Amino acid sequence: MSARTRMLHAVLREHGRDLYARALLLTGDDAAAADLVERALATGLGRGHLPETAEEADARVRDALHRAFRGLRGDEPPLPDLDDAAADGAVGGDPDIRVSLRLLPRRERVAIVLRYVDGLAATAIARQLDAPLKAVRADLEAGARTLAEACPDLPIDIDDAVEGGMEEALAVTLDGAR
Repeated sequence: MSARTRMLHAVLREHGRDLYARALLLTGDDAAAADLVERALATGLGRGHLPETAEEADARVRDALHRAFRGLRGDEPPLPDLDDAAADGAVGGDPDIRVSLRLLPRRERVAIVLRYVDGLAATAIARQLDAPLKAVRADLEAGARTLAEACPDLPIDIDDAVEGGMEEALAVTLDGAR
């Protein structure tokens, strides 16, 4: 087994559930999430210098996952009807962030996930996505405004979405293992 294959297995074993959970948060669909993870693994580990640890490889794959989702071409994932979102608990009840995020287009969705799940500032998000800071700030503002208006139970502050956050990424798991 090659070193690249061993690293792929290590990433999947140690971080696969978190990568899939993040992809599902972004896509809202099992099949699309699996495809996104597969694409990110190929991009993040398929070529170039092989990371020395599974954590470094995970960070590279997560970055690839975010960039891949933001850059997908074609139709946006289907946006739910606000009445359907309310029935699912996203509007006017206990907010379900997974449903609420489906109200946002891809670019806004990935920016909001990086801001609120990872706690990153707009400048760190722009670096991670290799995107212009002005575009990231616009995506954060538009996404936060949409969520604040459609889902008043979510604790979203538009100014904080654009101006808050940390400049460095922290390791975050979505299943509470760390």
